[in-house]
Amino acid sequence: MAQLCDIISKRREILFALAGKSFNYSNHRFPIDTRVSFRSTIRMSAYPGYGFQLPDGRWSVGVSGVAWKSPVVLNRRQKMLINMLGGVMQATEQEMASELFRARVTPFMTKCKPRPRILVNVGTHQFEFEKRAKRSGRFEQRFLLDDDQVQSLPGAETGTIEYSISVAGDKFSIGEKNELSASGHICLIPRTGISIVSDIDDTIKHTCVGNRHELLHNTFVREFRSVPEMAEVYQHWAALGSSFHYVSASPWQMFESLNQWRMHEQFPMGTVHLRNFRLRDQLLKKVILHRKGKRSAIQKLIRTLPRRRYILIGDSGEKDPEIYRKISRKFPSNIVGLFIRELPEHPIAPERWQKICDDVPGAICERFTAGKELQEKVACLFES
Repeated sequence: MAQLCDIISKRREILFALAGKSFNYSNHRFPIDTRVSFRSTIRMSAYPGYGFQLPDGRWSVGVSGVAWKSPVVLNRRQKMLINMLGGVMQATEQEMASELFRARVTPFMTKCKPRPRILVNVGTHQFEFEKRAKRSGRFEQRFLLDDDQVQSLPGAETGTIEYSISVAGDKFSIGEKNELSASGHICLIPRTGISIVSDIDDTIKHTCVGNRHELLHNTFVREFRSVPEMAEVYQHWAALGSSFHYVSASPWQMFESLNQWRMHEQFPMGTVHLRNFRLRDQLLKKVILHRKGKRSAIQKLIRTLPRRRYILIGDSGEKDPEIYRKISRKFPSNIVGLFIRELPEHPIAPERWQKICDDVPGAICERFTAGKELQEKVACLFES
């Protein structure tokens, strides 16, 4: 116990340093019922996936999601981490007691024991995952379907089919309300066409990644706010037949909140690529400081769909220009446009932007500040 206290004390000192000032933990407590429930059950959430056609005509469709034990019962370490988060955020008691904060932070505290076996239904076809869910509850796998099977599914003509997942042994129908099941969608991506690869934070959603205090508040205690005009621009491109791929360094634990915001703001449906994250003592360090994974996700997408043309959209707040530059150099025949939203608080230095443009001569490189300006600059790529 003494060793544990020493570890917690050291962690707390590090977090104090990150926060920039001391914090009185006794004034902040996460108010959640920690009584053990003997009626716990497994709940599930389905993530969006995508399918692509193989050379032999069959479709490879990806299914993923998360399972967790409900209700969520916090242990001492998790409660300490939440209180530490409140300290770094300098959150008020009202903010930490809000339903919004609970909804945003609880997915980081879930666990799944024992690890369940997962079944997936796509239309009338049922498959069982080869492996059980991970200890974190995450599961993902790809399955093969014949072309006639895919084309017979509802929604195939519009490029989106529905799937459902359940714990093995539980029988249900798509759309049926059941805590042991969940439904998601699969985007059927054609071999050719235009793909919009879009960052989320500070590109289409105000996050203020460059300001740690604002980042945490915008992530955990405030309603998400969209960047003006971006939803309308993306809807316009969707009407022209574009596919969308939302790529973010945010962890998968934020998916439900992000997806609710996407639907409310009417951003087009698309594939979602977030960062794998497992809760350990370094919660804040990893969430705040280590925001990687975009480059590998985008490169995997291009390798999977090598005949499509890609438009990369990001912002100047982090490393999007440099990440997109490296991807453009590696896949020069695929990347046709690189567009960066220039943030007032993080303008791009002229020499930095010139280096980006010089390294990707085969693609259009443009900066923008508003959605309509972006639409005008991208228009030529839909005319070619």
